[in-house]
Amino acid sequence: MTLGLQAGADSLAKELPPQTIRYGSPVEHILRTRDGVAANTATGRYGGQHLVLAIPPALAMSSIDFEPPLAEGTARLARATPVWMGGMTKVVAKYATPFWREAGLAGACMSHTGPMREVHDMSGADGSPAALFGFAPPLAPGEPTVDREAILDQLQALFGSKVTEPVTLTIHDWRTERFTSPSGVERLRAYELFGDPLYAKPDMDGHVHWASTETAPAFPGHIEGALLAAARAVEAIARSDVDRSGASTNLI
Repeated sequence: MTLGLQAGADSLAKELPPQTIRYGSPVEHILRTRDGVAANTATGRYGGQHLVLAIPPALAMSSIDFEPPLAEGTARLARATPVWMGGMTKVVAKYATPFWREAGLAGACMSHTGPMREVHDMSGADGSPAALFGFAPPLAPGEPTVDREAILDQLQALFGSKVTEPVTLTIHDWRTERFTSPSGVERLRAYELFGDPLYAKPDMDGHVHWASTETAPAFPGHIEGALLAAARAVEAIARSDVDRSGASTNLI
């Protein structure tokens, strides 16, 4: 059974017509055409009146060629905007039981004495499955992520000896995900660029719209921000004179 936000995405996907979502087709080139805009991929070309960029701006700039180039100010902003959590390593330690609850501990803490800056109890309401979840920032740009021993040492200091016996320990460095983070993502730290007003202005003559959480005017980096950015893009398309003809829209 799929839980959480993925379950919501899967439910929405089931409501779409067949072949609406195309997997394994990353966009490589976006072209302003005479009638609208087109997205070129390794498997085909898809055109429409509007294109919504639902990926981090810095990732779009590092992985997609725009023809003609985006407006200079927007391009410069997009390259410098951080990817929310893109430079983080996420850690999940799964246990047979939520032993910290039995000891009267919340399973949540902030720490500056180990690799993880924060830890949360991500167990089910009844304690099953039982797991602790944390975030570990890189020590410095380009350095390897944290290892198992350092994670377990920190958890032991926080919760006691039982944490050294997880059923599974997952350590995932999001800097390595090519469809999440551009190279050198941890160097992007100008968080004040989140929600910049330029992101509210469609590019390529009004045909390309920004809709990732980093572009939201409020709650950037969170699901609420992603929803606000998406709503803004939809409203802009609905207001567009071009779209009133009933032409199609593509989302990447």
